[in-house]
Amino acid sequence: MTSAPSSNNREQRRFGRTGYVALLGRPNTGKSTLLNTVLGQRLAAVSSKPQTTRKRLLGIHTEDDAQIIFLDAPGVHVGKLELHKAMEKAIARVLEDADIVVAMLDPTREPGSEDELTAELAVSCGKPVILAINKIDTASAEDIARSLAFYRQHLPDAPVLEIVALERARVEPLLQQVKTMLPEGPFLYGDDDITNTSERDIAAELIREVLLEELRQEVPHSVVVAIDSWKEKGNRLRIDATLYIERENHKAIIIGRRGQMIARIRESAERRLQAFTGMPVTLCMFVKVAPDWRQKKRLLQEFKLLE
Repeated sequence: MTSAPSSNNREQRRFGRTGYVALLGRPNTGKSTLLNTVLGQRLAAVSSKPQTTRKRLLGIHTEDDAQIIFLDAPGVHVGKLELHKAMEKAIARVLEDADIVVAMLDPTREPGSEDELTAELAVSCGKPVILAINKIDTASAEDIARSLAFYRQHLPDAPVLEIVALERARVEPLLQQVKTMLPEGPFLYGDDDITNTSERDIAAELIREVLLEELRQEVPHSVVVAIDSWKEKGNRLRIDATLYIERENHKAIIIGRRGQMIARIRESAERRLQAFTGMPVTLCMFVKVAPDWRQKKRLLQEFKLLE
């Protein structure tokens, strides 16, 4: 996992179809699932709860004749917190950087205001748009037709692909469509590069993914994870992480009776971190209160949620 190549080795890059592809949609349409499936690696946090993705994430998919650089954005929604405003800025930046937009549709839910805003953003950005109808394995034909008809009001000429983001074979037609629409040019990353996001940042998201799964209602949305220490000793990795919460009473919920909840969170997170790093992982977690951190720009910048 590396950042963009320096000018010294850029001349050695291969040529083909290449460019940036924004993944756009309301929360829980499957954007992050699609990214993980294409990359063959758990890079983005995924859960059934809304607002799982808080900031943009870059994922690089390289083939012999193409390099597709995905930009995963937070789900499109309207919120009043400073965190939500930061997420809106992340979406705007993704659309600005993109060569193509893949608008993800979830036909299992009735189209609403978030779909309206998604469609408006896709139109107003002025980029070529592909409509990707996800979850066709669980949606009815009527649901799919309803969802498509809604987006067709805004994007009548956009190509349409039906996909199942969880299955690699069933996203292949979407990749082929993307390739036909990307410009030709030099590859921007090396063949083995997957992302420019640091291992620490990915680890923090994997820990938060467990929190979203294990905790109820509002609690996981008021938690942010910071990696304090990352030390390799022999063939083992030790990670120290702090879970920042907004309220003192949330600490007791996260720790649980006799520490049972935080132990369960740690064990699940260690398994995912080991799968990600390829090393045995010892995870030490601390819980601290940062009152109203979602409303404070300074803390959002410190937690890398505001650029």
